Amino acid sequence: MNYSIIKEIKNFLSLKRIFIWLLLMSWPFIYFMIQRNNYIFHGDYDVFTFMMEGIVILAFVPLAVLVYTGSFSQEIKNRFLVYTRLRIPLRKMLAIKFSANFLLTFSVFFIFVFSYFLFSFYIQPSLELVPYNLAEYNLDEAKVIEGSYRQHTFSQLLEYGPFTYGFLYSCWVGLNAAVYASLGFFLVLILESQFLALSIPFLLYLLGSFVLGAAGIIRFRFVDAVFPFSYMQQPIWTAFVPLLFIILVCTVLCLYASKHLDRLNNVI
Repeated sequence: MNYSIIKEIKNFLSLKRIFIWLLLMSWPFIYFMIQRNNYIFHGDYDVFTFMMEGIVILAFVPLAVLVYTGSFSQEIKNRFLVYTRLRIPLRKMLAIKFSANFLLTFSVFFIFVFSYFLFSFYIQPSLELVPYNLAEYNLDEAKVIEGSYRQHTFSQLLEYGPFTYGFLYSCWVGLNAAVYASLGFFLVLILESQFLALSIPFLLYLLGSFVLGAAGIIRFRFVDAVFPFSYMQQPIWTAFVPLLFIILVCTVLCLYASKHLDRLNNVI
């Protein structure tokens, strides 16, 4: 099984896909370089959160779903599974594709976030791309670092060292991306409309956050669970509630697809 997963990932990867991913991943850096003189930054953490806001938050789920699930939906649409199920058991093939989807999506988003963490905390300060004008605000480096511990959810981890925060937070974003992609994967199997299947994860992420905010349950919004930079710091456990909900939905869809696999029009 492990060899089959690795083979699936190798077959999926191409120079064209890697180039497109790198191009999309470069946008926060380009925006930062254009706007860096128009903003005041107090420290490395400010630079990092600046690049993780805006378009990154909105594009997170669509891009997570499109890393692999978008291609998988085309295989469904073109009846690829129907042709290949003669060479390999259908359940095994779907398990391989699900694993490839999860691992690829996790890896892409982990690399994306961790790269910007390294840039913000290590590369950018050495190049002095932005000045930290702390004296004007009666601040010093120690106060800025201590203040960052209390800024947003997950920034508590900075107290254990920047690298600990950067690594664990990158894993967190990668895990969430992989789970949203898994949701899209199961929906593509079950629903006749591929467009709807690929859209539901984004609608849950965005509209679900709006509904929770309107209901006054802001601390559990799906958006803030992944990118908590627009709201006050919450206990880290609160971010796990939306993720566990999506995992529960994925589990239900997986059980449904497994039970009715021989009757799903998308795979027969």
